[in-house]
Amino acid sequence: MKIGCILIALVIMLCSCGAGLDEPIAVSKDGKVNYDDMKAMWISQYDLAEVYTKGGVQRERSDFEARIDKMLDNVVSIGINTVIVQVRPFADSMYPSDVYPASSFVTGKYGTAMDYDPFEIILEKAHERDLSVHAWINPLRAMTGGEIQGVSDDFKIRRWYDTKYGQYVVEVSNRLYLNPSYDEVAELICEGAREIVRFYDVDGIHLDDYFYPTTEESFDDEAYEEYRTLGGDEDRAQFRRNNVSRLVQNIYSAVKNENEDVLFGISPAGVTSNNYNKLYADVAEWCSGEKYVDYICPQVYFGFEHSTCDFIKVCREFSDMIQNDNVRLIIGMTLGKAVSEIDVYAGEGRDEWRNNKDILKRELEHTMTMEKCSGVAYFCYQYFFDPVSGEEIDAAREERNNLLPLIKNASW
Repeated sequence: MKIGCILIALVIMLCSCGAGLDEPIAVSKDGKVNYDDMKAMWISQYDLAEVYTKGGVQRERSDFEARIDKMLDNVVSIGINTVIVQVRPFADSMYPSDVYPASSFVTGKYGTAMDYDPFEIILEKAHERDLSVHAWINPLRAMTGGEIQGVSDDFKIRRWYDTKYGQYVVEVSNRLYLNPSYDEVAELICEGAREIVRFYDVDGIHLDDYFYPTTEESFDDEAYEEYRTLGGDEDRAQFRRNNVSRLVQNIYSAVKNENEDVLFGISPAGVTSNNYNKLYADVAEWCSGEKYVDYICPQVYFGFEHSTCDFIKVCREFSDMIQNDNVRLIIGMTLGKAVSEIDVYAGEGRDEWRNNKDILKRELEHTMTMEKCSGVAYFCYQYFFDPVSGEEIDAAREERNNLLPLIKNASW
């Protein structure tokens, strides 16, 4: 009888650890931890840049670990249960990879090996705190033409730069981008996602909104002409949307084939027309079709008074897209507008963030009334805390202080 009581107590303790009664944990059969009520924070390469390096080289391991301990303690202290950690900002890698070169954000410059694996440390320490960890990938954006000179030709992206420039690797506004028109390029991106799931105990894979970088026809003229020659009859815009959607499906399959319990999500831009017409991201298709995504996390970085993209309107647009019960909706928000106080694109609402100090609180409250919403995500760590010192940021303190008590108790 005593043994039975102990076992029951252990089960209760494990189910509630780190979550609280209002935010149950979904634990998969192989131990993946994701929360039914997601309260996420993006941790970008810019949040981590000075945590990774000091004086242009990778920090000593003990120094790095201490700063990550502080960062993750801060995240937990404000009620966050999920971190979305950038691991591939520019066709590079924040961990030792056979697929992509080591990121200059970690090593100080391209062509330099890591002294230790920082992502492994982040992942282990996050899991010690019952944080779910989603590895964040930028699918197409790469380094600059100058930076790639330091990349070894052991990596495909450097070989393609030397032999497939203008086809597989295309330059736009002094930055390189991978061209998803080609199967070999799409496979590289999928292999990068596959590698993360295979070697790291991540809970999710997360893509951001950088898909096609331009509407200019020169980006993929050769690929599109080949498509037409082979009998393709879609216009260029739909050709591009098909390429992106096929890439999304292939990444989904790559992730699930490695581990079906790892979530796959995408964070589309907040302006729905731009997604469809400029980035060629058919978000509605992903939210209604099968085997595209487990969740979308649109970047609804607007106030209530924005002249064209007010918060409630945009939330409704994305909610209406979800026609598949297996797709979750997580609403992305930013503290950055409260820090800058001026939203230059908001028209008559440009001063809303200056005149009000409870916008994010009210936005969070609105998400809790949305039938299809099951969480929120905040961009990004550096607006809440200084990444190096761990101290609270003075800017937007009032906005943040109004928001934080509600995050801790929020549920959907």
